[in-house]
Amino acid sequence: MPGYDAVVLGRLGRLADRCALVATREGRAERILWGGTGFRDWFEDEIRDRPLVQMPDEIRRPIEEIGIAALRTGEPAGARCDRITDGVVTTWNLVGVPLANGSGTPLLLVHVDSEGVRTELMQAMFGATGQGLMALGAIREASGAVADFKIVALNQGAAEILGRPVASLQWQRLGDLVPVRLGVTQRLSGVLGCADRATFELAVPRADRTTLHLKVEAQAIGDLVAVAMTDVGDIKAREASFRFLFESNPLPMWLVDQDSARFVAVNEAAVAHYGYSREAFLARGLQDLSEAVAFSFARDGRLHRHRRADGSLIDVTLFERSLAFEGRPAVLGAAIDVTEQRRAEARITHMAHHDALTGLPNRALFTTRLAEVIAEHARTGAGAALLCLDLDKFKLVNDTLGHPAGDTLLRAVADRITACLHGEDLVARLGGDEFAVLLRTPYAGTVSAVAGRIIEALSHPVRLGDRECQIGVSVGIACLPEHGTDSDTLLRHADLALYRAKADGGCIAHYFEAAMDSWDRSRRRREADLHEAFARGDLALAYQPVVGVRSRAIVGFEALLRWHHPVEGAIPPSEFVPLAEETGLIVPIGAWVLRQACAEASLWADPVRIAVNLSPVQFRDPGLVATVREALALSGLAPHRLELEVTESVLLAASEANVATLHALRDLGVRIAMDDFGTGYCSLSYLQKFPFDKIKIDRSFVSRLGEDPHSTAIVQAVIGLGASLGIVTVAEGVETEVQFAHLRAEGCEEVQGYLFGRPIPAPQAVGPIRREPDVAA
Repeated sequence: MPGYDAVVLGRLGRLADRCALVATREGRAERILWGGTGFRDWFEDEIRDRPLVQMPDEIRRPIEEIGIAALRTGEPAGARCDRITDGVVTTWNLVGVPLANGSGTPLLLVHVDSEGVRTELMQAMFGATGQGLMALGAIREASGAVADFKIVALNQGAAEILGRPVASLQWQRLGDLVPVRLGVTQRLSGVLGCADRATFELAVPRADRTTLHLKVEAQAIGDLVAVAMTDVGDIKAREASFRFLFESNPLPMWLVDQDSARFVAVNEAAVAHYGYSREAFLARGLQDLSEAVAFSFARDGRLHRHRRADGSLIDVTLFERSLAFEGRPAVLGAAIDVTEQRRAEARITHMAHHDALTGLPNRALFTTRLAEVIAEHARTGAGAALLCLDLDKFKLVNDTLGHPAGDTLLRAVADRITACLHGEDLVARLGGDEFAVLLRTPYAGTVSAVAGRIIEALSHPVRLGDRECQIGVSVGIACLPEHGTDSDTLLRHADLALYRAKADGGCIAHYFEAAMDSWDRSRRRREADLHEAFARGDLALAYQPVVGVRSRAIVGFEALLRWHHPVEGAIPPSEFVPLAEETGLIVPIGAWVLRQACAEASLWADPVRIAVNLSPVQFRDPGLVATVREALALSGLAPHRLELEVTESVLLAASEANVATLHALRDLGVRIAMDDFGTGYCSLSYLQKFPFDKIKIDRSFVSRLGEDPHSTAIVQAVIGLGASLGIVTVAEGVETEVQFAHLRAEGCEEVQGYLFGRPIPAPQAVGPIRREPDVAA
């Protein structure tokens, strides 16, 4: 670092005129000690012994920057000083040299250039912006009124907006550039003499037939007007697009003031959809549409319920955005009417959880409600009861009168069950003729009382058209928590109780009992034993004679299935035949019975016939006709010696298909008999559907012959009907001579019963065929 004596006193010379000596302290410039004449002229004031803090910022700051840099490095440092005078910026270069001082505190010698660089500030600002800037001078008439304005100055932005070079526009009259009809002169005249700034918009037609949209801001400076022009064409285009999309949008749309939530604009779709006129809309707020008491702007996609002008309610999804509208905050809203969609969804949801026929909850919804009740029990200990219901004789009614009648019956049943319950209880249709009831918080005796009411309600006949149909219902009951604490256990136990109620004759209610588990296991074991017995060949046939009334001779036998269990002994057919039908085992068993019976009958003297019963389940087997054909072929039995007995239920279930099967069997040459005639709903109608060879009068009528006038009349009528149609009549269950005498007197052709012989094994049946039957046997 050079010393003060060497530089200032020795070599500085004429440069000292534009220099100043600065004292420093702690590495910073602090005070100007003296300055040359040129430096004082530049500063325009006395500077001797002047603290820097008393100097203008535009001089103090550069000297401080130089001092910090030069004192830190020990090398010269420079800075720029900008000074503004009368709108002109003059830039000076300052250079500082650090000097060593004998006292130990360095000095700083600062030099300023003799010439500065001048810049017109307004010109720089004019050129730096893309905005159109102009200074306009007023041209006045002799009266002093403003006639026009001339362009005193303008920037390149204004020239580009007006579409002409700067030089050709300066000093031009504004009236020559802008159509008089736009009233620009009048607007700018109003600015003169006014302290406020004026803002307005202009739409200036161009030569290419486009329109120049300008936002104009103007303020007076004496008799001059400073004008700033902004091309807002893009903004106008966007606004036009927005208006087009807003007005022509098929969705109801509106703009509401963000502070008051009152409508400031609505589109035509909103007017049409809500039914309010545009004026009525604009007199309202968004909260006036909402049904909700509390109001707030919606998050996108939130569902709202609105009320239309006619008072109807609609569900809408609102989408909203905040924006500025005419200089104030607003919210743009669009509404999508989802009323029909929600109704459709509600219908779909209802269909998914309700039975289409009865309108009751279905299995899925019932399972959900049962799970809720079990969860509530786990929380609070509240009990419940589950009732499983199965209609008695429904299938007979449904198949007899047709499915439409069955559907009507199910709806009536649903109404009757519902009428037996309280509001908090639930009834569901699980499928077919199965129903379930869930009783919430039942009290002692309530469950039995409800079950009793349901049984009583369904015991009354149901009118279907011009008919009255009698049905019933069996009920199985399981209670929470006594009979289980989970859905599967409760349903299984209620089903077991229901099955036991049906096994006990139906039209009753049973609570689940622990013994039912063993009963169910016993039934399953019986099913397994039946499969095993059939596989081992433990099933056998017994033959009961059929006798001609006039000759008292055996004209045939009915083959009856028997099962002798190795442990339990003889199992009644009424117990194992339904089990075989349930499991489908009746189809192979029935085929075996046909083969055995035909083979046995082939050993008998012609024309003794063999009668075999066919189960309704066998008619579901498409191979039934082939099975009969095979049995005849293997045995060599003449087809006319085989009688196939069917009950009305064969014709009830899928009657058209089964009637076709009966015709196919008859085409084989076998005889078809209707068993248990008179016990069903439409026995007479089936005599029209199919030409039966024989009808068998049920033992329930025969057993009361001579005692019950109604039974006697029915037997007489059936025998007379058979004679009229040329159909052989057979009476079952004849056990006394009195019954036989009545039948013979009425003209019955064949009889069957213990009076003429019990069912016997095949070897014992061969003997009686060759002699007169022992009527006392």
